[in-house]
Amino acid sequence: MADYTYVAAYDVRNVLWQELQDAELFDINDYYADGFPEPILPIIPSQQVPEINNLLPGKTYIVYDILQKNYGVQWWMSQETITFEITSTSHPEIQTIVNLITDVFRRYDTSAGEVNLKLDPSSPYIFHYFKLISADPVQSFQTEGSFMTGVVTIDYSYSRDLDPVTGRYL
Repeated sequence: MADYTYVAAYDVRNVLWQELQDAELFDINDYYADGFPEPILPIIPSQQVPEINNLLPGKTYIVYDILQKNYGVQWWMSQETITFEITSTSHPEIQTIVNLITDVFRRYDTSAGEVNLKLDPSSPYIFHYFKLISADPVQSFQTEGSFMTGVVTIDYSYSRDLDPVTGRYL
């Protein structure tokens, strides 16, 4: 039976997390919260913002949101838009992270090939392209003191392992 809980954006998030660590822009040791045995991954869905602010006050984090696009006649090809919003007290840190995300995901099929090489082998997804839609400049956070944000929006296309007879997810 197909696992409907695991979405392609998790693979994109995991690759981004690895890239951020490889570039030494995030240190996993900064993301251990009191009472938690494992670090908190600082790339979160929007509904988890209050939790990360409570558990890791003042730490840089990234919020992501996903938009599923129309399938069209090539129903086996999925297209999504993912938006990353970087929140930090440091303007240069936000700009650096925006630049890294742009560099990783702007190169269409070349980016997809690199992402595919970094995927967990059990992933049911194969990415076909990534492209930069926008990279917005650093903005003041309207409600959180000295925090600022930067936003990067990426489109990507992928396919998923399918049953050859029914076309349904494996």
